[in-house]
Amino acid sequence: MNRNNDQQLKIGELPQLKIVPINSITFHEEPDEERSSKLIEYIRKENILKNPPVVARHDGSDQLILLDGANRLTALHKLEIPDVLIQEIDLFDPGLTFLHWHHAVEHFSKKSFLDELKKLPDISITTFKNNGLQHKENGDLLCQVQFGDGSVHAVHAHENLFQRITDLKNITNIYKGSQYMDRVSYTNLDHLKKNYPNFCALIVFRKIIKEDLVQLTNKGEKVPSGITRIILPKRALRINVPLDLLRFDVSTNQKNHWLQKRITDQVKDKSIRFYHEPTFLFDE
Repeated sequence: MNRNNDQQLKIGELPQLKIVPINSITFHEEPDEERSSKLIEYIRKENILKNPPVVARHDGSDQLILLDGANRLTALHKLEIPDVLIQEIDLFDPGLTFLHWHHAVEHFSKKSFLDELKKLPDISITTFKNNGLQHKENGDLLCQVQFGDGSVHAVHAHENLFQRITDLKNITNIYKGSQYMDRVSYTNLDHLKKNYPNFCALIVFRKIIKEDLVQLTNKGEKVPSGITRIILPKRALRINVPLDLLRFDVSTNQKNHWLQKRITDQVKDKSIRFYHEPTFLFDE
């Protein structure tokens, strides 16, 4: 792992990794059943957990909030794996950034999509006079919908956080489970229409903040799948922990002892690599 030639890696600089009971983790978002089902077969075949789910604590709470990895954790639940390797971070770490995914939807016409939106309860829709997404997030703004012709419609609903989550579920249920939806991080229409030949609409959601997440998980409420997006100050990938270890009927303390020894050995072997630049993985 090379950061600077004159700087020696210290173990404390690594992401915080540990093995915990899988049932100790609280979901903040619904899993994607289609993705989870594919992961079950992949994980069973490989018999390893490649990348640890990311969880957060806040204000000294014992609650572990799942930030990233809902589909992995769901797959492990269904495989009856009792413990899981996680990467832990403080929810209010200044290096932890909350963003949001956008949903690119195909195989709808503009009219049919708007007709489905208008059927939803307690929803109002306004059209922006000038094409282009707006950056203000007013109290009742739920999301913006940009169509292939460039027109943008604002969807307004409740200001109450918990009612907004219900509204979001109603909207995403229009296309939930469809193979014609993908989550994306960009809004360039030319690129969207190039990458999605049957592009209809881009759904741009209002950001969910950390304080919202605490309120939601305290009440057991979940955000629809594929909306929240987190940027970590550092992320651990390709840990490749054997499922047999996670299944093994010994205490998590013993499993964590094994994990720490393995990490220490890898540091000594210089087999951990750090990449500072944005990275695209083509084998996920």
